[in-house]
Amino acid sequence: MTADFAKPLRLGDLELEVLEHLWQQSEGNAKSVHATLQDTRTNSLNTVQSTLDRLYKKGILNRQKVAHSFQYQCRFSRTELLTRKLGDLAQELSRGESRDMLAAFVEFTKRLDGAEIDALEKMLADHRRQMSAKGAGGKP
Repeated sequence: MTADFAKPLRLGDLELEVLEHLWQQSEGNAKSVHATLQDTRTNSLNTVQSTLDRLYKKGILNRQKVAHSFQYQCRFSRTELLTRKLGDLAQELSRGESRDMLAAFVEFTKRLDGAEIDALEKMLADHRRQMSAKGAGGKP
């Protein structure tokens, strides 16, 4: 599932921690999320409930009523949300100029080691093959 948000996605620290919990556990309710976060945060159960509801209203979580509470699941993988956040940041800072964005990306790759660059090159080659297959009428 691909995120299609109309405006830039803003996430606070608590929202990110809640998402991390849900990615690791695949689902949870306010009590289970609160119990996990208690070790590192002093937020109340109500604050966690509000955060889950806010993420749901942002379209990031699905929820289902189970007994007297909601069970939440992430609608998007970590990679999908990261892609969205990077796209938002690139659009904001580059003002849509792809050359600036690509130049920044190349600068960022200077932080990578050889194995990470090899993995990146493989991902790009795979993506190029998929694009070629689509262009030739094939399906990836």
